[in-house]
Amino acid sequence: MKFPSSLTRLLPLGLLACTLTGISASAQAPAKDSSNTLWYKSPAREWEEALPLGNGRLGAMVWGGIEREKISLNEETIWAATKSPETTLSSEFVHVNKRKRQLALEGKYDQVRKVTPANAGIPPGATITKKTVEGSFRGEIYNPLADLYLHFGSTESIPRDYRRELDLETAVSTVRYTVDGVTYKRETFTSFPDQVIVVRISADQPGKISFSSRMHRRENTDGDEYRWHPSVESRFFKDLPPPGQPVVTVLGPDHFSFNGATAPASVRFSAHFKLAAKNGEVSALPAGFRVKAADEALILITAATDFKGEDPDRQAAAHLKRLAGVSYGELLQRHLNDYQPLFNRVDFSLEKGPASHLPTDKRVQAFQRGVTDARLRGAPRDSDLFKLLFNFGRYLMIASSREGTLPPALQGIWNDSLLPPWKGHHTSDINVEMNYWAADVTNHPEAHRVLLDFFPPRLAEVKPYAEVNYGARGVTFGGMSQWGLRASQSGDWTSFPGWIAQHYWEHYLFTQDRKYLRKVAYPYMKEVALFYLDNLFEYPGRNYLVHGLPEYSPENTFTYRENGVAKPGSASLGTTMSRAIIGELFANTVQASAILGVDAPLATDFQAARSRLSPFKIGRHGQLQEWLEDFEEPEPHHRHLSHLYPVYPGYEITRTSNPALFEAARTSQQRRLAQDSMLTGWSNAWHLCLAARFGDAKLATELLDSFASKFLLGNLFSTHSRQGGSTLCFQIDGNFGVVAGMAELLLQSHDNGIHLLPAKPETWRTGHIKGLRARGAFLVDIHWKNGVLLKAAVTSLVGGRCKVRYGEHVIEFDTVAKGTYALDASLKLTAN
Repeated sequence: MKFPSSLTRLLPLGLLACTLTGISASAQAPAKDSSNTLWYKSPAREWEEALPLGNGRLGAMVWGGIEREKISLNEETIWAATKSPETTLSSEFVHVNKRKRQLALEGKYDQVRKVTPANAGIPPGATITKKTVEGSFRGEIYNPLADLYLHFGSTESIPRDYRRELDLETAVSTVRYTVDGVTYKRETFTSFPDQVIVVRISADQPGKISFSSRMHRRENTDGDEYRWHPSVESRFFKDLPPPGQPVVTVLGPDHFSFNGATAPASVRFSAHFKLAAKNGEVSALPAGFRVKAADEALILITAATDFKGEDPDRQAAAHLKRLAGVSYGELLQRHLNDYQPLFNRVDFSLEKGPASHLPTDKRVQAFQRGVTDARLRGAPRDSDLFKLLFNFGRYLMIASSREGTLPPALQGIWNDSLLPPWKGHHTSDINVEMNYWAADVTNHPEAHRVLLDFFPPRLAEVKPYAEVNYGARGVTFGGMSQWGLRASQSGDWTSFPGWIAQHYWEHYLFTQDRKYLRKVAYPYMKEVALFYLDNLFEYPGRNYLVHGLPEYSPENTFTYRENGVAKPGSASLGTTMSRAIIGELFANTVQASAILGVDAPLATDFQAARSRLSPFKIGRHGQLQEWLEDFEEPEPHHRHLSHLYPVYPGYEITRTSNPALFEAARTSQQRRLAQDSMLTGWSNAWHLCLAARFGDAKLATELLDSFASKFLLGNLFSTHSRQGGSTLCFQIDGNFGVVAGMAELLLQSHDNGIHLLPAKPETWRTGHIKGLRARGAFLVDIHWKNGVLLKAAVTSLVGGRCKVRYGEHVIEFDTVAKGTYALDASLKLTAN
């Protein structure tokens, strides 16, 4: 049986489905409870339909083909890049930044980002300190490792009972189908403890397993153009060098290696493939191996790179050697012993809907029809789909963030293209941060540590940037990549280090780990706060302090008027986001200083500066201004929500702390949503988090509907629109952001205690969630029925005072470490 792609243009739809999938329409697999399982009745036809596996370092996408299985492989450090000279340090930038500030003060905003050392007015004879790095990595692009193909041969029979699934409770992908009375099964997982991808192929009759293997690595970007944007990837395409040709080395009838390098030769990589067959024949092929008439086959895949300077071929071979003699059952059990305690920390349940029994892609399609088809409005919704989406996001976090790995980038650790959207970067103005919004609240602090462990070892390298480029104390940097922190030179975006500082403080609040605060969080926070402190200046004639470096409000622009002429601008002094991050960091650093009993004089300086920061302002539309001036907004519906940072993920503006600003922020969100122009999953997720903070359950319901109907692929990957919305590409931040938003709907702990069900969607009538973590190091279980609280429980991890709120009910009580406290619907303490 063949799968000719050309038939997609020739066959009627019904016949096409049977031809491409090879599945009898009259013999489908029986329905199964899909509570924590993604499942499908046909193989993936493209990469975005495959199912992801990962152990933080190794990634795999399983397609589930019948005659030909395809497993797309990734290793997190396979990046292509060029090396070129870069001036990372120069005191010229001090003059550049002074000139930018002056232009901003003069209202010449269109000139701010045009300042260079050549036109900055550097005095003749000024002493200039410079440092150029000859081999600096530039233009990094995340690359795939390769595709493993397993060819099982053609059959004229129609496969029956096909099922492809990903079990979130085990992190195992399974493909099962029946041909000529024989049921075939393939199981795949990625093991963190053993650092290996495991594939087992079996049948319910002996001697039925026969296949050959083949490796393939893409040589070009043909077919990827639909994901590109004219102003982004297309401009890089002409400079993209062809990749080197990988080499397959046969090391025995049951073992081969696949070695190659990214182009230019930035990273060398190696993958080893080891086969074990039960009975049957095993033989070598020029580029793989062949199995004939076996009862069962086991393939182990290891991979490594020279990212840390070690020989990748030796590393990959050594991984395999350590697994010699280990059975499939042992590998699986070690994998489950590692994975399940992490996944099982949170238990989320919602009522099953009318589509809960459908395959996952059909559930998504049915939900989308329910939202977009006016005839179906008011019909019962598949709320249980959000439980699956919530748990899938947690699964992706575990699969992409494990101890000792890199923080996930725009697509996590999964990518099949030599030029993925935005080159697969670690983008610093929302995406890296959103990837970890859900980590602590969903009780996976180890995942958050992957991000937080990335920065401290690299600060010494970037510390000179603050002193030389800005004339300041402390630390700053302009972004991050897999190789480290980027040089910060001309100040257009210095808020990234401060935004990351919030993650350090939040992690402390959720864990109450003072050792971590002393050794890791506070040193980072203090260094970044010092940089901001030294860059503050008093705005002439206004008696308040602003950040002295003109910055952009991420990716947005404004319109200002100069002599009555409208002009575009992007960088200005005192953006709301910059002000919020600096003020928040000063406050958090002062608190950390008091907790640790250190640096009291410095804390006084931070507090004094914070008290003089520019105020948040309300603009002509009643909105929270995005900029210090009430500029015109060319895009009031812009995808970024940067000026709402002090509502979420920050919380300087709350209903209780400043009701007027809180309502102005809400007006800003409404202006953003006034036009149906949202094109990104992550923006929808951020709106959901804000709706939760605003306590707006109705809006939250609408945003959940929007996310599931616009930004979900059939495999539950979240998407970002390209080409003006005509195509979609995978971007993982939306998956993580929507989990954070759903958690925020059910539990908040940022505003003077624990708040239960602050914005529960109206459609989530009955359910429970167990194991969420609140600030103060409390674990919280919540049960509700018919829309109201039924009962709750709080477990204190370290002891201390606890305050809980639900509606008008409030209770405060002392706790002891490891103590659990049961509460009824009125928040009265009850027996456990």
